Amino acid sequence: MSCDHELDAEYLYPGDTDVLEIYEGDDGVHVTLALACPECGEALEVDAAVESVEEGDFELPLDDELYD
Repeated sequence: MSCDHELDAEYLYPGDTDVLEIYEGDDGVHVTLALACPECGEALEVDAAVESVEEGDFELPLDDELYD
């Protein structure tokens, strides 16, 4: 089964994704995310290029359970 649906940010949520890999590509840093297609539920790997870096307004660590 293959998914050819267009992804729409309106139906994508941070809690439904997981980071699979962070790597250096020819054009900079890339992040590979795992998520389910909102229309058919097919497992997808999404590759995103980092286009900008800004200071965040949040406390670290984001998830204390990762460090227990």
